Order: sequence, then structure tokens, then C-alpha cells
Amino acid sequence: MHARSWYTCLALLVSLYLGGCGGLQLESSPSRSIPLSGTWLVDTASSDDVSSAMRPDGRRGDDRLSTRAEIERIRRGSGLAFVAYDFQVLEARRMTIELAEDSMGVKHEPGVYRDVSWGERERGIWEVQAGWEEDVLVVASRTNGISVVERYQLLAPNRLQVTLHIRADGNKRQVQRYFRRQR
Repeated sequence: MHARSWYTCLALLVSLYLGGCGGLQLESSPSRSIPLSGTWLVDTASSDDVSSAMRPDGRRGDDRLSTRAEIERIRRGSGLAFVAYDFQVLEARRMTIELAEDSMGVKHEPGVYRDVSWGERERGIWEVQAGWEEDVLVVASRTNGISVVERYQLLAPNRLQVTLHIRADGNKRQVQRYFRRQR
């Protein structure tokens, strides 16, 4: 009987370990009502400098040499350059969010409209998983060695934090953008 209990405990531990490594465990609804819908304006003073965060060396890209280097990276198929192009929240000055029970639509300005439904989906070349971790909206996207996890968190009724965890080109970056609700 003792050996049987030991094997049961071991099986339980292995299950918990493997379950914890299985990726994000997202829910289809938040734990409470989260009013993300509305128009949001970027708070540039509080937000990270996107141009330096998306460079492989992390430095600011304002001179001619770095501009040539950026163009060369894009030509070589840089993952960071691809992320900067495909994730419009990085450059958005304004976002209009429409939140539904099963999805979110976001109009980025400048940029395009993006529709995200909860659960797992393929969108173009991206495998996307979206849903809620408690009161934080999470959108995880991955393709060909690139992964981007976006977290939309309402800090106050009129303050939104969007954090992006990016892995590309052997680099890890975290970018935080803050927005205030337009009245």
C-alpha cells in the first residue's frame, strides 16, 4: 500500500509539473467587468522609447548610420523589425478598443484595425492565443522563432498599460506603453 501511495504522489507531481509547462492558461472572461472599450491616447512621457527597445543593441536609432543598419536588418528579415511592423500598438498614438464577450477589436492610429477572438487561432503566419488572466487581457502570438505576448491591464478607470514581451533574433525585449482614456 505504501508503494502505491508513493506512485500516486509521483504521478500527481508529474501532472502538475507538465500542466504548469503547458503554456498560458487563459479564461474566456475576466474575473470582473473590465471597461477597456473606448478611445485611448498614448502617454509618451510614461511609455518606453519604442525605437531603442526594438533595436538589437538597444540604443536609440537617430543617426544616419543606425538608419542604414535598420534598413539592412529589415532586408535580412529581422524578427524585431517584423514585430515592429506587425504589432501596431508599438507605434499607435491612439487606439479605439471595442470589447465584446468573445473578442476585441482595436483600431490603431496610425495603423490598421485588428480583430482578436478568445481562444487559439491562426491569423496569417501567426498562431494566436487570447483570453484573460484574472483581469488582464493577454494576446500571445508566435511564428518561426518569434513570440510576442501582449498584456492589456487597466490600472485606473482612465489609464491603460500595454506590456509587450518580445522574443526575436535571439533578443528578449519588454516594452511598456501607457494610454489615457479620451473623454
